[in-house]
Amino acid sequence: MAKNSTVRTGGGPARVRLVVLDAEIPDGDLGAFNQVLQNALRGPTTTVVQQRVNGGVAKTLTHQPTPESDEEVEATVEEVVEEDIGTVAQPKQSRARKTVTRAPNVIDIDMNSPTSLATFAQGKDAKSQHKKFMIAAAWLKEHRNTDAITADHVYTCFKSMGWSTNIPDFGLPLRDLKNKLQYFAKSEKGYEINHIGLDFVKKLGGRDGTG
Repeated sequence: MAKNSTVRTGGGPARVRLVVLDAEIPDGDLGAFNQVLQNALRGPTTTVVQQRVNGGVAKTLTHQPTPESDEEVEATVEEVVEEDIGTVAQPKQSRARKTVTRAPNVIDIDMNSPTSLATFAQGKDAKSQHKKFMIAAAWLKEHRNTDAITADHVYTCFKSMGWSTNIPDFGLPLRDLKNKLQYFAKSEKGYEINHIGLDFVKKLGGRDGTG
């Protein structure tokens, strides 16, 4: 016995499936034949399966007992897995903390009485910001009796000399000169230039305001 069925999907070409019934029935046992025939005409049973992927929301799959092929089943499962993975909440990325540095201030320093900073720096190699920091620190120690300096001291010297103050963090060069080159020592009052730092400034040239 054969069963013909026509299925239309999405307005495309019709799909025709021919199911052939093959059953062995004892002679004269019409009751058994009727039971087999009813089972064949009843059609396949649809099974609803709940699938949970990666701890996400359960996904409902409609499983047909007679799929077209193993490849179609695998493709369906892959689509479900990809969809569930895409809906899994991604962990929030922690925002990087932005460090805000205090803007330096101009403080009261006598810049012009002998020996002035301009006279002290005359003839010295001041091509880099770090060298300017060293020149200012040496002048403050030797001619203004200021052992410990801060970013405010250096900023005031830069403004007086007309040097560029486009430095986002005026404390950074001081920290570098201390930690990397060891030209400074850190105290409670600020950064104190040591004898190694003073020797470096002397090698930058000039007469240190002596003539």
